[in-house]
Amino acid sequence: MENNQGKSESFDGTYDEKPEMFGHPYKELQHYFKNCPITGDLLDLGSGQGRDSLFFASIGYNVTAVDSSRVGIQQMLYKAESSGFKIDGIVDDIQNLKLEKKFNVILFDMLLHGFEDSTQLELLGKYSNSLKNKGIICIVYPDDFKADHFMNMLKSLASNWNLLDEIIINDIPKIEGEIIEYKFKMMVAQLS
Repeated sequence: MENNQGKSESFDGTYDEKPEMFGHPYKELQHYFKNCPITGDLLDLGSGQGRDSLFFASIGYNVTAVDSSRVGIQQMLYKAESSGFKIDGIVDDIQNLKLEKKFNVILFDMLLHGFEDSTQLELLGKYSNSLKNKGIICIVYPDDFKADHFMNMLKSLASNWNLLDEIIINDIPKIEGEIIEYKFKMMVAQLS
């Protein structure tokens, strides 16, 4: 586990109190990637306690998980080891992270929409440069955003992006003490 932690917000205290804070991976995400022809190396940005990373490792992806929470990464690595999965866990701020490796899939699950548009564009540019040829970016976001919002940003970086899917997520795990009055969507775009 690598640590390049900057001064970013961390969920350490929350994750200590709630080891299963965000529940299971969305069924729609699981179904999509169980049937996805693109496999190999996957980067999970803002992985938290690893719900998505653990799922992806279980279906054969080589997972690199990044989160600013040391506790979340430690909880994920413990679960991975207990299940016999190998996940590379990195404690770092995604805005400062430097990667040399290229990935087939990059996941932003309920993360990207939390930034201002200019930072979203910066992050999409940074991480699209970390994609292998024909790689895909998967973004999960609240339904007050549209896929066009993120596609327009991607196309401003390079015109050769194709929207493969936009899926409504109905399987939203309940978080104790929170009332969720919106749905989530998932978009998958491929760099061609």
